[in-house]
Amino acid sequence: MSYHVKQRIILVIALLSYFLTALSNSIVITGLTKIAADLSMNQITLSWVQNAYGLAFGSFLLLSGRLSDALSRRTVLSVALVIFMVGSFLAGLAPTGTIMIAARFLQGIGSALLAPTSMALLVDYFEGPALVKAIAWYSSISGLESSVGLVLGGVLASYWSWRVGFYLNAPVCLLMLVLTAKVLPKTAPQSERFDVIGTISSVLGCGLLVYSLTGASRVGLTLTIAIMILAIFLLIEKHRSNAILPLAIFKNRIRSMAYLNRTILNGTIMGYWFFISEYLQQVYHYSPLVTGFAYLPISLTMFLAAVIVPRLITHWHNKWTFLVAVNIVLIGFIWALLITDQGYWLSVGIPMLILGCGQGLALAPNTNMGLANVDETNTGVASGLINTAHQLGGVLGLALFVNLSSSLVSSHQMAAEFHVAMIAAVVMAVIVVVLAWFSPNNDH
Repeated sequence: MSYHVKQRIILVIALLSYFLTALSNSIVITGLTKIAADLSMNQITLSWVQNAYGLAFGSFLLLSGRLSDALSRRTVLSVALVIFMVGSFLAGLAPTGTIMIAARFLQGIGSALLAPTSMALLVDYFEGPALVKAIAWYSSISGLESSVGLVLGGVLASYWSWRVGFYLNAPVCLLMLVLTAKVLPKTAPQSERFDVIGTISSVLGCGLLVYSLTGASRVGLTLTIAIMILAIFLLIEKHRSNAILPLAIFKNRIRSMAYLNRTILNGTIMGYWFFISEYLQQVYHYSPLVTGFAYLPISLTMFLAAVIVPRLITHWHNKWTFLVAVNIVLIGFIWALLITDQGYWLSVGIPMLILGCGQGLALAPNTNMGLANVDETNTGVASGLINTAHQLGGVLGLALFVNLSSSLVSSHQMAAEFHVAMIAAVVMAVIVVVLAWFSPNNDH
């Protein structure tokens, strides 16, 4: 097998990995009503169909990044696919809500292992302009999966069964297992010793942080404990030669700013996706299926922008491409503030086109900066940090938007809540623009 063919297969594995992890979340959304009815779940337990996945995903990302470096990519990827496939089967077969929640948690662990490993594979097998292009394709999946997941989930829930959506993961996982065994070599672990204490504290800290923002009954106490554990984790890692999170990775300002920008940017985007979905269904009275189709402007422009971004990076470099992108995002949020229920295209469609363009242009250069100048022994760690920033940023942003809108709007008025959320989005987007302006430039 030629190296060029091998690269193509590696790219397919990486793209399918990202698609699986993202699709498994969006495809469930439009089937939640049917899941609740079939499994006799109330609103609290139903929320954990999503929360369990996000909790596991966020908890294990830092650990997964280090595992990807310490063990062979082939081993971690294979284990991840098996865990994800088993979780998908259990979710499809689930006779009760408890088993469904447990299965979703298992899916989240598999996704946490998949995400940084698949991104690290791109860095292993691509370099220079080829790497920029590969990461652009990787980022473009983010736009497609959301609409595909929402529409497919709606179709399956309406005309077949929500269970089929989980079963569809099996053939994809099997194909990826075959490709992984075929193209990825067996390599010896880098070190026999593993940072057990760091592992436990990172999983507990990240898990409690996500839990405090998604489902904890005592948010303040849980959040305080999470911050304390994460602080202890950082102190532990500072003195570990085999740390799962080498703190030296933050000494590079390009990378550090990239992680911070990713956290804030994805917080704004996730907040928008949540509130615009509620707005379309409550104000425009769209069905879940029609809502999925209503996302096409943002999804398609994200994909198209991500495809052309390598050319922009060649001319403008990562910093300036990212700066242009986040300014476009800011314009999109400002337009979204003007939303009314007088017409889809003027109020929703055009802001979606602008936001999709901005987000599609932003992800690849931000990822490139998050991987800038990282040595090969820490590629998985850097990939894990990008994914952690992406995941936790979404959770933090959504929690902020929901709490602000609910506290500032006296009654449940979706138009007013959306307006408050978009003001928050504009403020956060301005912060990202300022941070991007003062970020160092790594030339390409």
